[in-house]
Parts: sequence; C-alpha cells; structure tokens
Amino acid sequence: MEKKDGTFFQTAYLNGNEYQSERMDIVIGSGRKGQTFLYWNDNRLFQLPVSYYVAVQSWCNSPGYRTNLIHYDRIIPARCIECHGTYAKTFRNDSIVTVFDPNGIIYGVDCERCHGPAAAHVLYHTANPDDKKGKYVINPKSLDRSRRLDACALCHSGFRKAIRPEFSYMEGDKLEDYSLPTYNDDTASSLDVHGNQFGLLTASKCFRSSTMDCSSCHNVHQVEINQPKIFSQRCMSCHNEASGHLCKMSTKGSGFALSDNCIDCHMPLLPSSKIFLQLNDPKKSSPDFVRTHRIGIYPKQTKEFIKNVKMW
Repeated sequence: MEKKDGTFFQTAYLNGNEYQSERMDIVIGSGRKGQTFLYWNDNRLFQLPVSYYVAVQSWCNSPGYRTNLIHYDRIIPARCIECHGTYAKTFRNDSIVTVFDPNGIIYGVDCERCHGPAAAHVLYHTANPDDKKGKYVINPKSLDRSRRLDACALCHSGFRKAIRPEFSYMEGDKLEDYSLPTYNDDTASSLDVHGNQFGLLTASKCFRSSTMDCSSCHNVHQVEINQPKIFSQRCMSCHNEASGHLCKMSTKGSGFALSDNCIDCHMPLLPSSKIFLQLNDPKKSSPDFVRTHRIGIYPKQTKEFIKNVKMW
C-alpha cells in the first residue's frame, strides 16, 4: 500500500523491484465488513489484489485471490456494479468485455437503486412542493410480495444467468425475465452463507409457512446493524405465546431474556467456504463469517450461545 503525490496505490514488488503499480480509483463496500478496490484501464475496471477486512482491522487478499500470486487482471463486469452501485452506462467491445463510460456512473447504492430513476420525480415535486404524494417514482411497498422479493433478489441471490443486459431490470418487473438463479430450489438449503441471502431465506420454514419478505425484518432506511434485540422483536411478532411457537430454551438464573436475541441461535454467524482471507500476518488467516439467512435450528451454535449466556 503506497501513497504517491497524494494518491493511493497498490504496488507489487518482485525481488525488490517494482513489478506493477495501480491506483486505487474506486472503493467498493460500505466499510462495515470490508472494502475492496478497483482501478481504471482504458475505460475497463479491474479489481486490485488486496482488500481491507474490518473485523480484524487488517489488509487481506481480495476475495477469491490466491495468496501466493499477485495479479491485477480480474476484470469487473457490469453485473458487479449493478449491485455495488446504482447505475453505469456500459458498452460491449469486440471481446465482449464490459467498457464503462466513467462519466455515466452513479456511485454507491442510493435511493434510485430501489425506487427507480427519479429525475421526473424531483422535477415534479420541485415545481409542486405542496403535493406530498410521491409521483413518478416506485414505492416498493405498493408491489406484491413476489415483486418485492425480486427487488431484493436482484443483488441478494448470488450469481445469476443473464437474459437481458445489466441495469435493464426495474423494480416492479419480474426478475426471471431478466436473469435466472444458478441453483435449484431444492438445493437452496445447502447454499454457502455468502452472497445468497434470498436463497437461504426461501429455504426456511419461517418463510415457507408465512407471508414474510425481506422487509419483515429489515428497515432499509435505518442503520440497525449489530442490534439483535431489534431483529428479535420482529421474530417475536410471530413466535409468541399466543401462536404456540415460543422458544422453549431455558436461561433460568442468567438474567437474560431469550427474546432479546433470537438471532445468534437461529441465524448464527457461519464461516463462508467461498471466501478465505489471508491477513497481514502470514501465520494468520480467517474465513469470512456471514450471518446465515436460513432460519433454523443450529444445535452447536445454540449450545455455545447458551453456555456464554449462563456465564454472564
């Protein structure tokens, strides 16, 4: 990691000699779990070999990169930016490689990612400030369950097989008209915990026996990270005494209410088999731990959780 003339670079050295050096042009990731970095080359984007892992405050190999070989040639297709950004104007050259218009990218995941293009909305309400009913914008709450789920599945159902070009899907459309999942419904329960929260959720009994969707648990307009009590209260809206589906686990004498944390037992953090991180210290490595979205019973994790509760 180097700073040259006020700009950050990732530079590889071979036998003490500079082998390749590329600028950290774009940052991907909120920084909650980690960040990875991209660089421009002839209006194409490539991923840099080193990322940052927040959990242990350490540099690490970028996801999927080998730890014993430095390379800078992992090209970034439009599909990556479709989920890690809001919009990108793209072209396809003769080699079917995505070419971006650097001036046609909306960076970050902003309102338009879920509510659709908003230029007409802004123009109308600027001219009509007293009209409080949203015009010319998509309100996901007005969609039926399948279409609401599709809007989340676009980015939370893993790699998908494209049918139509990236950035052509709009909230309210049927996602399977634009891309198809790369797994079967009957194998969803065996998915890796990284990257396919939608598939894992739909394999859950809670999902199959209710009308829940992603917004049943997530308020996308609020930062609720690392607040298990908030999510657990949403679990309790169904799993209560009246329903007969209340947790029977005992924490007698611990002073802890199980209703304050359903998550660490029934949606525990599990190691990903897809992402394995080599950290700064060559003797240290770590899988990426991700909260599974397959709601279920996990005896090992529950036993460890109850053990720790009783130690409080």
